[in-house]
Amino acid sequence: MMLASNAPLWFLAGATALVMAALIVAEPSLVIAGAAAPAIIAVTMVSWSALREKRVATLALVFIAIFMIDIVFRVRDYQDKGVDFQVVLKLAVWALIGLVAIVHMRRWLGRVLIPSNIPWIMFLIWLPITAIASPVPAYSLVSAASIVAYTIFCAYVFSVLNHVDVFGAMVASIALFCVISIVLYFAVPEFGRYVYWLNEQRYVSSRLSGAAGSANNMGRFAAFGLLLLGLYAREFSAYSRRLTLFAALIMSAALVMTNSRTSMAMLAAILFSVYALRWKRLYIGAFIVSAIVIFAALLLPVGDEAIKLISRSGNMEEITSMTGRTDIWYAVMKLAEEEPVMGHGYGSSIVVLPQHEREVGFLTSHAHNLILQLLLTTGWTGVILFCMGVLSVATRALIHNDRVVLSLLAFVFLNGVTESSGFTTLANACSLAFAIAVTLPSTRSENDDNPAYQRRFS
Repeated sequence: MMLASNAPLWFLAGATALVMAALIVAEPSLVIAGAAAPAIIAVTMVSWSALREKRVATLALVFIAIFMIDIVFRVRDYQDKGVDFQVVLKLAVWALIGLVAIVHMRRWLGRVLIPSNIPWIMFLIWLPITAIASPVPAYSLVSAASIVAYTIFCAYVFSVLNHVDVFGAMVASIALFCVISIVLYFAVPEFGRYVYWLNEQRYVSSRLSGAAGSANNMGRFAAFGLLLLGLYAREFSAYSRRLTLFAALIMSAALVMTNSRTSMAMLAAILFSVYALRWKRLYIGAFIVSAIVIFAALLLPVGDEAIKLISRSGNMEEITSMTGRTDIWYAVMKLAEEEPVMGHGYGSSIVVLPQHEREVGFLTSHAHNLILQLLLTTGWTGVILFCMGVLSVATRALIHNDRVVLSLLAFVFLNGVTESSGFTTLANACSLAFAIAVTLPSTRSENDDNPAYQRRFS
C-alpha cells in the first residue's frame, strides 16, 4: 500500500537515476556528476514528501534550504555572474521552496495578507519591478526571486510547524556548515581561507572563509546560527544538551576564526540586550558602559597607537575611513541621484559600482550600507517601503513583547551599518533573518490569546 501511494515518487527517483546513468555512458567525463545522483534522488524524495505536507520532509527541506543559502562550491572571478553548477543547484532549491509554499498557499496567505504587512509585501513586489531596469535584468530578477522564495517559504513553515522545530533544523544546518568550513580551513587553505590581493600580490590570510566564499559572509552566517541558539537555548537543550553545546562551540569557533568584527559585535549587543536588560539588571549595563568609558579614557593619551590596536593593518586610516567605506558611501549617494525614484535596478550594484571604480578609489560590488544599497538599487521608493515595513513589524513585535522578531530585525540593521545586509543580490543570512521576522508574527491566530505565544525567554 505504501509503495502504491509513493508510486510517483519512485518513478521520479528511477527516472533521475536512468538519466544520470545514460549521461555517464554517453560522456564518461560526467562520472563526477554521477556521484551526485544519490543526493539528487534524496532531494527528489524529500521534495515529494514536502509537497504532501509530511512534517519530517518539510523540516529536511528547511535544513537543505538554509545550508544552500550562503554556500559557495568554487571560487569565481569578481564579476563572474554566469550560470554554473552551483548556481543551478541554488536555483533548484529556491524554485523548490517557492513551489512548496505556493502549492500550500492556503495555509499561510490569509495570515500574511493583513494591513500591517502591506508595506513589506509591496517592498518585495517592488524588487522584481526594479530588476527589469537593471543592466543585467536576468540576474537581478533571479536575485529578487530568491528573497521572495525564502520569505513565502518561511511564511509556510511557521504556519504548519512548531517554530522551535524549525529553528532547530536551521541551527543544525548552520552547525554542519561550520564543521565543513573548519575542515576546509585546514584541508584546503586556498579555498577555506580568505584570499585577498595587495599591490598585485595574492595573499592567503588566516581568516576563515570556509564554504561561504568570504570571511564576512562566514562570520555573518555563524553569528546568525548563534543568535538563534541563544534565543532558544533552553528549548534546544530540552532535546539534547550535548548537541546544543556542540553546536554552540563549533559556531563560536567558526565566528572567531573569521575575525569578523561586525558580526561579533552585533551578536554580543543583541544577546546582551535580550538577556541582561530583560533581567532588569540594569546595573550590569551601567557597569559595562562605565568600564568602557574608563578604559577609553586611559587609552586616550596614547593617541594614534590606541586606535591602531583596533586596526587589522595597524593603519589608523583603516578606522577613520571605516576600511574605505566612507569613499564608497560618497560615490553611492552621487550615483543614487541619477535614479532617485526607481534606482538603478535591484542587484545592479555589481555592475554599476565597478564602472565607477575611479570615483570610489577601488573595486567594490555593493554600497556597504543597507539603506544606501537600497537607495542605489531600488530608489527612494524601495527605501520608504522597506522602512515602513520594518517599522510596522517592529511596532507589532513591541506590542506583543516579541523579542525574537526584534532581535532578528536588529541583526539585519546592525549588519546593515557597514554591509549591504540582506539586499545586495542573492538571498543570504540577513535576507533569511528579514524573512523570518516579517512572517513569524503572522502565524498567530486572531483568537489566540495564549501567553505562551509571546516568545519571551525563560
